[in-house]
Amino acid sequence: MSFFTLTGDIVLIILEELDPLSLFHFCLASTVIHSIVGHSTTLRYRYELALCGMRDGPPGGYAPRDRLLSLLGHKRGWPTLSPSAEDKLRIAPPTIMGVSGSFLFHASQSPLNNGFEWILHVYELRSFRTAPKSRLPYYQHNVPFDMRKEHPQATHPRLRFHTDWWGALSPGQRISIQQVQICGSLVAASVRLGLETGEGTTELIIFNWRRGGAPIRTFTSDTLSFDLISESRLLVLSQPDEDEDDSSGSDVTSWERRSDGLYTCERGKRPPQISVCDISQVHDHQLPETRSYEFAEAWGGVSFMQLCPNHSFKENMALLPGTLFYNDPSFRLTAVTLEFQPHAIPSGCSRKMVILFDQSKLQSSDEGEDTVGWETWQQHCIVLNLPDRADAVQLAGRRLAFFENVKDSASSRRDSSSRVHILDLNPYTARFLWSLSRTNPPWRWRDTLAAVSTIFSHRGSQYVRTSTVDPQNITWIDTTEDGVVLYDEREGQCLIRILTFGTEVRAST
Repeated sequence: MSFFTLTGDIVLIILEELDPLSLFHFCLASTVIHSIVGHSTTLRYRYELALCGMRDGPPGGYAPRDRLLSLLGHKRGWPTLSPSAEDKLRIAPPTIMGVSGSFLFHASQSPLNNGFEWILHVYELRSFRTAPKSRLPYYQHNVPFDMRKEHPQATHPRLRFHTDWWGALSPGQRISIQQVQICGSLVAASVRLGLETGEGTTELIIFNWRRGGAPIRTFTSDTLSFDLISESRLLVLSQPDEDEDDSSGSDVTSWERRSDGLYTCERGKRPPQISVCDISQVHDHQLPETRSYEFAEAWGGVSFMQLCPNHSFKENMALLPGTLFYNDPSFRLTAVTLEFQPHAIPSGCSRKMVILFDQSKLQSSDEGEDTVGWETWQQHCIVLNLPDRADAVQLAGRRLAFFENVKDSASSRRDSSSRVHILDLNPYTARFLWSLSRTNPPWRWRDTLAAVSTIFSHRGSQYVRTSTVDPQNITWIDTTEDGVVLYDEREGQCLIRILTFGTEVRAST
């Protein structure tokens, strides 16, 4: 018996049992099913979740109709750069500022008796995927410089380094923390050990801040960047040295760490590589099992490399109360930015480029360490050339954001201006913009930010790139799941614009 000979009620019952992704694929295979889904609010919401790469939030507080309206607003706002809310802040330097999770923070010094204290200012960013806020909630914390408060469960791990051979300068002037990430009970930190010549090496260390014990030294490299994506997986970007017997003739100075210190040696450079580490046993102080994924052989002449942060929701994290929907963690992307030396730009590449891939495609080794060549795993990657002046490359779900400085090098700093670029790497966004505009690209949008959208193709898939038309005064940007934060640092003040995308809904039963 054909499926379509069933009564409408039975068909609806069957469709309501499908998860969003299965329902979405069913709609792609049948225009009849797609029409049926379009006339049901609940089914349409599930379809749109899969289309946008989202997951449904916990039940309660919002009906499917309200969730659908919010999702459709979120879906339209990003590719057209049409924010539903804009908040502005004006901050006086000197300060430390940035975005962490769903919060904007800035810290500043204030006199206190004969010393000073740090004042931490925290703003909870808007999100139309959660309970509505009439304004940015604000919190202030005064943090004395000599604060000694400790977490009741915290231990005191000690890191030891050999410093007696570092020369006349004190060891403290040669050690610096490069990067720190915390995930659950694990802390990962990269520590730079510098030498008098300006050279040095970087060590990546993992320890459990609750259970304590000896920290695990996992990687050592001239430079490295990492991403602690869960309590069981760690990604490390590094550029290893060639073997000492390499005869390529491409020699550069590097440093080798031995039991009694760092030693200089002449070695060539291999291309960068991503190492995927299984750190599930780090609680028992076992070295992680690792699999390395090499990049193209021609990419050895890099002058800068970085793992870009993805600010979307991670697997097994606690959701904020009242969350309607969120980016599906199984579709999270990782991005690596490379910048080549001017004389070593490979054929077909720009000076700056970004390589993107699904985190789920890279697996750690089951039996010790092994290496996967670029020719084996490049089909899982999206390789894009960036403008030479691209900066602040960031990810939120499957959206890549950066800004491009477009000022003339001869102009003054006050005339500095930039354009914001958003690359939507969901292959179904282009089809949505076709239906929205019903004209051929480029599509132009006039809202808070005048923007233009174009389509670019990569290995048979079409993606959307949206860029601001009018140059903006921008010195940095931050990206979240819900919006973009634009910074304009000037003498005596920093102007911050917070653009939030989506549609605000009211709670209903």
